[in-house]
Amino acid sequence: MLAVFRKEMVETLRDRRTLLSAVVLPALTMPLVVLAVPLLIDRQQRALRDQPVRVAVAGGEIRELVEAGVRDGVFAPVTAAAPVLALQRGEVDAVLAPQPAVPGQPQLVAVLYDGTRPASRAAIEKITRVAAALAQRDLEAALRAGGASAGTVIRILVDPRDVAPAARAGGALLATALPFFLAVWLLLGGQYAALDVGIGERERGTLEGLLAAPPSRSALVAGKFLAVLVPALLALLVMLASAMLAIRLGGRSLIPGAVRVGLPLGSIPWLLLAGTALGGFLSAAQLTLSLAARTLREAQQAFTALYLLVAVPVILEPLLVGSLDAPRTALVPVLNAVWTIRRVLLAESQPWEAALTAASLAAATAVVLVGATRLLEAEIRRIR
Repeated sequence: MLAVFRKEMVETLRDRRTLLSAVVLPALTMPLVVLAVPLLIDRQQRALRDQPVRVAVAGGEIRELVEAGVRDGVFAPVTAAAPVLALQRGEVDAVLAPQPAVPGQPQLVAVLYDGTRPASRAAIEKITRVAAALAQRDLEAALRAGGASAGTVIRILVDPRDVAPAARAGGALLATALPFFLAVWLLLGGQYAALDVGIGERERGTLEGLLAAPPSRSALVAGKFLAVLVPALLALLVMLASAMLAIRLGGRSLIPGAVRVGLPLGSIPWLLLAGTALGGFLSAAQLTLSLAARTLREAQQAFTALYLLVAVPVILEPLLVGSLDAPRTALVPVLNAVWTIRRVLLAESQPWEAALTAASLAAATAVVLVGATRLLEAEIRRIR
């Protein structure tokens, strides 16, 4: 047994591709994850901490609190005709809504925020801090004056209230996991088809006969690409259908409170558009890697590298919220699809963003398929 083990290990370690997947890829990707993730988290937290809170006032005057926040560099007042609507659109981070005054009691100020937005959640702490600093100054002044009643010492109390719609809160929960599983199943759905129509045909000896057939190289690549894309899209459809069924059967009872997990029918076309575009790009990449491989083992190892390259933007995208803008992000393959899917689930996506993402992925897919065509042409030259 030990002799067999030693022999097999020697053969395994001679294979550079094994060393690449077992040593080199982990050695390169783990420092990226270990260093980049904390860096991005810290960057996001510092940005949320340092940027002023965009506040709007609704239903009354609380000039003293607003002026204190502006004086401390915490508030950036925004004038909005419909403050709550502006909050839901992301145009402001919080809305200060003074409640009816009660004689002898502190002024209660409802702080409306959107719990699905990091900047809006961070605004609660900042507004509370400003109110606490104002109360401390009042208390110090009252002590110097010889005391006062509670209603004059603490004149303002803040009451945070999450006004995120139930559907949006549910969409935020789905956005934490759905993009990842969508990318995973697009990869797994087309994986075996890509292995079969690429390296599989080479190992069976049928690729040479296929290259001698009348169809052009581009037609052969297109046919193989569709053979990989169809099962990938089937996996996408099954995943979305099963998710909708699960939500319909138990989504409303899974999470108590003002959260409604669901996939509105209006979001399905955009999810399918982004998913189809991403599936096309990933299918083209899998096909090209399969055609480029010399053995099935080499193709599988190349697929592992592809999975890691896809996983990185899926993991990092939530940490880049706030630093991604529509025109540039929509042009980065994989990241653009994850970004678009998340925005669709949060009801933030604009039709032109999804269209730009799909067009960008289609262009990237075409470039990859050109590479696959070149591989077939090289194979013909090798045979001759």
